[in-house]
Amino acid sequence: MKHNIEILSSQEIDKNKWNKLVNDCNNGLIYAQSDLLDSLADNWDAVIVGDYDAILPIPHRKKWHISYSYSVPFVQQLGLIGKSEFSYAEKIKSQIQKKFCYGTIQLNYGNVAIASQFGATPKTNMYLSLQQPFSVLEQTFKKEISRISNKLITNNWSVKKNIPIKDCMHLYRRLLGHKLQNIREEDFERLVRFCHKNKNENLQYFTRAVVNPSGEICSVAVLLRDNKRIYNIINASTAEGKKTSANYLLYYECLKEFSELPLLFDFEGSSIPGIASFYNKFNPLKEFYFIWHYNALPFPLSLIP
Repeated sequence: MKHNIEILSSQEIDKNKWNKLVNDCNNGLIYAQSDLLDSLADNWDAVIVGDYDAILPIPHRKKWHISYSYSVPFVQQLGLIGKSEFSYAEKIKSQIQKKFCYGTIQLNYGNVAIASQFGATPKTNMYLSLQQPFSVLEQTFKKEISRISNKLITNNWSVKKNIPIKDCMHLYRRLLGHKLQNIREEDFERLVRFCHKNKNENLQYFTRAVVNPSGEICSVAVLLRDNKRIYNIINASTAEGKKTSANYLLYYECLKEFSELPLLFDFEGSSIPGIASFYNKFNPLKEFYFIWHYNALPFPLSLIP
């Protein structure tokens, strides 16, 4: 079966058809929503297959007069959404590399076959199903999570809602900014603006913070939510928060709050062993998304890694 495949700018796409497909498909995650991409990406184009039978967003920038695809900060998975057919995958690859000769594209967990065809690298993501009572969910956690969380509560620690997102971002940057060299100040500001200005009811954000008995913030999280998942976008703990394991209480209470909803809690995984070890204590399920890095530039630029 032949499919018309074209690459359109974000201004040219039919946003209603686009977002409907993202909402309706299992692997249409929040990162591919047009409102979020409009807010967070420098620029983005899209592969459109047929009459929005399948779509693939391509964030892009330009350097040395070369347009290249790139990974948007705070965006984990994009990839092909909709009808995924092996027959047109190679054509999609060819068209992307023709327009964007170099770069990186994040494929989603539903793109296993295409990722293999493209030679993409798998990355681990972790998630929990919230569609169960918290009493059942809690039984699967490492026992130290409940023990430490309840001890902190007994000692007058608590989780606060609706902490200003700017305060969360400030703490995150202060504590982890030295490790975030690829994230610009503008990228943080874009996320804050998206959360403040977003009017799409299908996209929501939440902030949660653990405070000590003196009311000082020791651990924060910024969460996004769509019709499928709650996404763990940002998390940071102060020195006191780390010493007291305040993050246990933070996620313990978040999972309790959102339990019995028909959603997944997406930890977003991590390639950092210490963070991965922490999330593993909640006994999450695992899935793989994929990083496709390519170089179709002419020689000698083709030697750029």
